[in-house]
Amino acid sequence: MMKLLSANFFSMLHTKRLWLGAAFMAGFAGLGVWSLRRDISNGFARSLDGDILGFAPVLFILLPIVCGLFINTDYHDGTIRNKITVGRSRSSVYIANLLIVWAVEIFYTAIHMAVVFAGGIGIEVEAPTSVLMRTGLLLLTIAAIAAMAVFIATIISGRYSLVLCALLAIGLMFGSQIINEMLDAPDMIADYEQALMVTGDDGNMHYEFYDKDGNKYTDPDDLPMEPNPNYIREPLRTILRQYNNVSPGGQLWEIIQRGHSEWNAELQARVTTETPYWQLTLYSVLLTAGFTLLGLMIFKRKDLK
Repeated sequence: MMKLLSANFFSMLHTKRLWLGAAFMAGFAGLGVWSLRRDISNGFARSLDGDILGFAPVLFILLPIVCGLFINTDYHDGTIRNKITVGRSRSSVYIANLLIVWAVEIFYTAIHMAVVFAGGIGIEVEAPTSVLMRTGLLLLTIAAIAAMAVFIATIISGRYSLVLCALLAIGLMFGSQIINEMLDAPDMIADYEQALMVTGDDGNMHYEFYDKDGNKYTDPDDLPMEPNPNYIREPLRTILRQYNNVSPGGQLWEIIQRGHSEWNAELQARVTTETPYWQLTLYSVLLTAGFTLLGLMIFKRKDLK
């Protein structure tokens, strides 16, 4: 195993993709700190908390791409077949690839943190304990998406595996965001035909609402209500919420935003709820273990042409 890891580290360190990704992470972190200092100079009260956690959405997409490139290149250069030919087990090859991807995750995170803390000297971290805990949870979540990417890149040796890895990350991230927005929609919405923004006698802007016949509602609070066709009802509502709790994409937003906003039909109000961290940890570990075991089983039977 140590020889495989050494070979992987040597190969990864000598690829341009690793350093291009590192430069991107550093540039993104630097841009965030510059924007933060600009806001502070304009009189806004800001902390370093958000910028510390800003590595997660970028790394969530970047890491699967680097993973797909690394493993796919090994396939087409014959490196994986050569490792097995000289006596290395398929399980060792698979685990070594997974470990190098996790090492890249830590490396990129360290680069981001170094730039943020160096550029953010003198800026307060409001909740250091919370930031530290959420950073650890985000690393577990990204480790899970990395395990899924290694699974795809290993069982699919074609060039399109890289595209699948990228689409996986993008789909999980933005798909979970869409689900959150769907679950946040109210069960009842105002029934009106047209809304116009007008300037009142006091010079302030306000909306005026009209019905289908062109009659104006004198008081916006008197607008009739009707069922929202986009409201998600049970049991689909519970299924989607549970999916977002398990999905790495859903966990990503859950951790960064410290919970999710969801419409409560009984209270007729939006309620912010935070999924327990132990559940998120459990789901990430189970996803990582599940895809790793499945990948090992399939890779042992894969025909390496």
